[in-house]
Amino acid sequence: MTAAAAQLTTTESGSPRQAQALFFRSILSFLEERCLLADVVARVSEPTRCAIRQPPWIGGWIPSLPVDEIEAALQEIGGAEINVDLGRFTASQMVSSRLTPILSAIFSVTGRSPEALFRSLNLCFSLATRGISFVYVPAERGGGVVAHFRGPGTPEGAFHVLRGALMHAFDVVGTRGTVSEPVKEAEDEQGVTIRYGVYWP
Repeated sequence: MTAAAAQLTTTESGSPRQAQALFFRSILSFLEERCLLADVVARVSEPTRCAIRQPPWIGGWIPSLPVDEIEAALQEIGGAEINVDLGRFTASQMVSSRLTPILSAIFSVTGRSPEALFRSLNLCFSLATRGISFVYVPAERGGGVVAHFRGPGTPEGAFHVLRGALMHAFDVVGTRGTVSEPVKEAEDEQGVTIRYGVYWP
C-alpha cells in the first residue's frame, strides 16, 4: 500500500468530517457520467487521486479530504451550478441505495412532506457523511435549514453540493420547491454554519 493510500484507509486521521464509501463512489459516477474525471484528477492531490483510482470498500468511511478536493475542483471547472448538480445526483444515488427503507419509515409516521424530510436530515445524512449537523427552523410554507460543517477548511463547493442535495428532497416527496443560495452565518476554528431557505407551495 502506498503512503497516499494509507492516509485514506482510516478515519483516525484527525479529519473533522468523513464520507461514506457509497457516497464517495456516487461522486465518482457523476464525474464519469459528465466526462469530468480527467479534469478533476489534474487538480487534486496524490492522496485524492489514489482514492479515485482505488475507491474504498462499500461499507467503509474515509476522511473528507478527497470529497473536499473534488468539490473545490468542480467549483473551479464549472462554478456553483455543477456542484448543485453533483448534490442532486449523489442524493438520488444515496436514496436508492441506502435511504429508501428509512424514508418509508419516516413518512409512515409523519406523512409524506418536505417538512418531514427536513426535520430528519441528521438521520438521513448520517448514512452518507459524518461531521455535518442540521437544524430545521419551520415557517409558513417553508422554513430554514441551518447546517454546521465541523472543522476548518470546508470548501465553498460543499455548500452548493448540499444545496443540490436539499433540492432532491422535493423530488423524493413529489412536489415542487426551491432552496435558496447558501448564506454563511458564522465561521471559526470549530467549523462553519450555513443557512438555506426552503420553500414549497
